[in-house]
Amino acid sequence: MGTMADMVGEIMEDIRFLASEYTESGGFEQAVYHYRGSAALGWEVSRNKQKRLSLGPGYEAVRVERCGVCSTDLARRFLPYPLPQVIGHEMTGFHRGRRVVVEINASHKSRNLEVDCPFCSNGLETQCPERITLGINELPGGFGAWVLAPVGGIVAVPEAVDPLAAALVEPFAAALHGVKASAPRDGETVAVLGPRRLGLLTVAALAAWREQSGRHFEIQALSRHPALLDVAKQLGADNGVDLNQVDATALEGRFDLVFDTTGRPAGLRDALTMAKRAVHLKSTHGREVMGLDQLTALVVDELTLLPGRHHHLHFQWPFQRRERGNVHIWVSPSVPDAVVESELMQTAVCGETRVFHRLPVEKAYARLKQSQADWADSKRRFPKGGDLPRFDAAIVGSWDEVDAVIRPNPAEEVGLVRPRGAVLVWADDQVPAADAPVAPLHRALCERGVALMSSRCGDFREAVALLAEQPQLAESLVRLMVTHVFPADDLGRAFEVAADSEQSIKVLVNAGMGLGA
Repeated sequence: MGTMADMVGEIMEDIRFLASEYTESGGFEQAVYHYRGSAALGWEVSRNKQKRLSLGPGYEAVRVERCGVCSTDLARRFLPYPLPQVIGHEMTGFHRGRRVVVEINASHKSRNLEVDCPFCSNGLETQCPERITLGINELPGGFGAWVLAPVGGIVAVPEAVDPLAAALVEPFAAALHGVKASAPRDGETVAVLGPRRLGLLTVAALAAWREQSGRHFEIQALSRHPALLDVAKQLGADNGVDLNQVDATALEGRFDLVFDTTGRPAGLRDALTMAKRAVHLKSTHGREVMGLDQLTALVVDELTLLPGRHHHLHFQWPFQRRERGNVHIWVSPSVPDAVVESELMQTAVCGETRVFHRLPVEKAYARLKQSQADWADSKRRFPKGGDLPRFDAAIVGSWDEVDAVIRPNPAEEVGLVRPRGAVLVWADDQVPAADAPVAPLHRALCERGVALMSSRCGDFREAVALLAEQPQLAESLVRLMVTHVFPADDLGRAFEVAADSEQSIKVLVNAGMGLGA
């Protein structure tokens, strides 16, 4: 096969623009980007006249309109992806004359590729191991003038939706996704801790889903900023708690479900104290929390930590397409024999089908990686009969093993447990010292039975449809949340303002710095 330049009859696009790249120091430097290619043939991406990236087919060029600054952007230097990069993923743009938003995961399915990918074919395309992500991992993002977007992830925005509201679709979709994953129950009290950017969108998503679903639950906002509590009430919270006046310990077990959107280790500790049923962790910042290094990866994989109980082996998200049964369970060799024997007995009594794989982490990881590479060969798949090269759940015997299950090799985005699966911590008899980092997590999960849930990206089409269906919601989000809009050549200042909770709620950046197409 010849080079792209040798292809005949295919219209090649040639786009150059000046962009601000985010660097390891947390600042910005300018670089010239050059895209050349097409959706059918693929693209070459150059940076300052040096080849940067080769992309296969399934991408189209979208001219950026504006992009929002989020907590992931502010913490980008702590995430395990190379820098410098043009970051930004909360974007709107124009494609074939229409205003669009762009889903950030470039998977096989979103690129309309016919590939035997078990993740894309099982409703987990946002978790496809071969995906790259807009403005986070490899794909240049929305703080540039142009992006290369997966063709199936380009979502038209109805004219009735305010253009500034459209710039909130990505984080609103993520918030809505988390609400549906946790599925508040009738009669529950749901708290949102730290309502600011994502937190206020979570309040709005809870209120919108409550109206849409007909569920009856109370929404409370918890913050140290009285002005944000007032905004939260206007977006649908029924009540607010000023944490300057009430200590977290006084709220122990007060709320059935707590969404932690603070992005701070202390916030997660407070959420675990306050929750009765579950904490839903939404923030990713790439840093160690409570003695665990891989809580950001837990969010990326949308995993749930649960206390070791037999009924938790049935765990799955409430809106999954089918009951999967959780057949394949990885069991750490450190788990006592008596626990495994008890589980085998209960499984038999309940008439369930379950296979317990008692393997060292290293061996399990090697077999899963090989299975993923050989998935097209049905005879070489592992676990045998499974629909993914992952275990449905895992049982660990100590907190020290949680990180290893989530990321056996921290340099690779491969875990032992399937996305949206569960890790059961069977450590009731291993109570950590009161001052140990993991102690608050142990008390919440193993002593009080609180689940630690997580979620990541949501469905853009669903979010856009809800904003169109509830125009008062879109209007309120713009009026109450969008506090600043900066030009592209003032990106550094935009980040400074976005990081200052006293100055801003949501900061948007208009696109385009010159050179053009």
